[in-house]
Amino acid sequence: MERDAATLKLGLMKNRMRNTLAIISLTVLTFFIATACKDPILGPTYPITDFSEYDVVVIATVDHETHSTEGYQELETFDLTIKKCLKGNLTVDDKISGKAKTEEAHAVCPVHLSEGADYLLLLTKPIEGYRLSRFSIPVKRGHAYFDNYIAQIEKILNSSKNH
Repeated sequence: MERDAATLKLGLMKNRMRNTLAIISLTVLTFFIATACKDPILGPTYPITDFSEYDVVVIATVDHETHSTEGYQELETFDLTIKKCLKGNLTVDDKISGKAKTEEAHAVCPVHLSEGADYLLLLTKPIEGYRLSRFSIPVKRGHAYFDNYIAQIEKILNSSKNH
């Protein structure tokens, strides 16, 4: 009898230990998921409607990019060829270079650009050169709403010129 009671007690302790480990594991996993970077989920309406903080809004081809080899492999530098300028003083075939803006992530994934691909890019140009923010929501050609976003941005920029 005593042996059965001891075996039962040991079994209950093992179950509690397993349950405690499971709860700790889920808590840690939930923390990492909650703090991990997330790409924005883009719908039919481009999420940025105020372009006043951006010096340049362009569609450009990425000629060259460098990404970090650590962590989320974030963008470091880029070279672009302008295909269309929606805002700013750039013209088709202009070549520009820039860097990813250094900023706190706030759970937003860093920018990743692919060589040879076209993107809708919103850039700032402080004294030290063009900067691309992870919060400017770059969109690659081929995205379902790419052309719609360009039309929306052109409409917003044209209406702000007329006011």
